[in-house]
Amino acid sequence: MPGPSPCLETPLLRYLDEYPSVHGGRLGRHIEHDPRSRAYALSEDLLPAAFATVEHTIRIPVLDQGALGSCTGNAAESLLGSDPLYDAIPAAMAARPTGDADVDERQAVALYAAATHLDGIHGQYPPTDTGSTGLAVARAAQKAGLISGYQHALNLDATLRALTATPVIVGVNWYEGFDTPDNTGLVRISGSVRGGHEFLLYGIDATARTVLARNSWGTGWGAAGCFSFSFDDLGRLLDEQGDATVFVPLTSPAPAPVPTPASVDQALAVAARAWLTTKGL
Repeated sequence: MPGPSPCLETPLLRYLDEYPSVHGGRLGRHIEHDPRSRAYALSEDLLPAAFATVEHTIRIPVLDQGALGSCTGNAAESLLGSDPLYDAIPAAMAARPTGDADVDERQAVALYAAATHLDGIHGQYPPTDTGSTGLAVARAAQKAGLISGYQHALNLDATLRALTATPVIVGVNWYEGFDTPDNTGLVRISGSVRGGHEFLLYGIDATARTVLARNSWGTGWGAAGCFSFSFDDLGRLLDEQGDATVFVPLTSPAPAPVPTPASVDQALAVAARAWLTTKGL
């Protein structure tokens, strides 16, 4: 089940061209991978031992990004409007998801706008609608005080196990075949990549080996705005420089980075020098 990790050895920023579709809506996700994200990978201690069938509760309506490339903000708003994150946000907080589709869509756009100022993509919204990244919208949610932090699932196995415990957002290549779900909402990879898209994963069907997803193209698309696709397709999408991001609720402490080998080596070197100094060496 484990697959390769996203490309996190060196910084990666890639603008993805977007091509319009007769059957699908706007996209807007680009690739932004930071090697420092490895220090915020989900710990084995925090993950369930195995994935299982689950369907997490979403407290807000299906959103609709319309003609705006705000999929990252829409995915983040949908995640914030899901359990367990929703209950962790104080009711008095102005930016808390409301369950009113118009209000929640405006808040999704606000998250998108903030993300465009935090990513490395050319242009900021408003007025420039050039899309953003999953990493940047996670930063935006944290800066807005809606989450304590965020972590990353670095392969298919970790993503499925994380999804067993909580909804996640994923940013992946969006294929033409994804534009046209069947009558059950199932999509399959086919055709060409027409851009990058960010959306919510909110469940698993372990028997069918599919993941449940919610899009941001309104309820007229897919199965009332939702869709599903196979574990194999998810693994392939993650291998294609995809990413999966988990928001940490306000009721949990901000995640602490795991020391990298380089920082451990540096700490040992400092300790060794201190020990030698006490010995007069």
